[in-house]
Amino acid sequence: MASNSTGNPEKVISADNLFPLDAPEFAVRFRRGAKIFRHVFRRITAADWYAYYAAVSLEPAAGDRGRAESIYQDTASFVLYHRTILRVEGYQTRDGRKPEELPTWPDCVPQEHRLFAIDLLLENIGSIATDTFQIGAEGKSVSFVVVRDEGESSMSKQFFGVTHHFNVPTASHRRLFHHAASKFPPASRMLVSLYDELIASADGYSVRGAPIAPEQLQHEMCCGQKLYAVSALFLSFGDCDPEPRRARAITLPENFLGMKKTASTPRVEVH
Repeated sequence: MASNSTGNPEKVISADNLFPLDAPEFAVRFRRGAKIFRHVFRRITAADWYAYYAAVSLEPAAGDRGRAESIYQDTASFVLYHRTILRVEGYQTRDGRKPEELPTWPDCVPQEHRLFAIDLLLENIGSIATDTFQIGAEGKSVSFVVVRDEGESSMSKQFFGVTHHFNVPTASHRRLFHHAASKFPPASRMLVSLYDELIASADGYSVRGAPIAPEQLQHEMCCGQKLYAVSALFLSFGDCDPEPRRARAITLPENFLGMKKTASTPRVEVH
């Protein structure tokens, strides 16, 4: 994807611009009044993602016999925060120590700030522009745009065009996908396993400064992008057609993987 696939002339995607899968740290920042708060996270591993998805729970619809209507992710967000936060900036403690030096770290950071920081992390560490999914002409590749943003200005956003090339799924693979997708939220481990089994190569990513190699995909590709890529591949199949629909855009069902949108800036004051 060397061209601008977003339809926005300001979002220029370069073929030489590779998404760094192995960046050791990622920071999010937000402002409350005159104060700026910064949360620095380590690289999120597959084990972290599994712990996150395992902590996601269902929020039943009131008076609807327990049918799940939405996904409750606060507990999962706290789990991910606790596992991956390295340090915070902009906070003051009573005795002058850094927050990460306190015995209550990281729970000493206000809950609203932890939740908001994770929302920003999920949105900006490598969020997927879900309106950019494309299925390749042969029906075996999935392309989309990844957005990365560590700044406070829209000018700091980076856009990466990426493509995942798959081997042809069998009928057994399709049955496994539909079984995993029938759960709410979908069974992440099963979907990741399908990705690892079917993926042949990927373009648009780097590891240690070089384009990612096929043998690196299982361990280096981030879990969230595996889930989206393999889901788009299988959802591109028609209900009755054993072959995928040719070269076309595809839209994933809203909230298919249970990723919530960023909440409003927390209102609490920190002293």
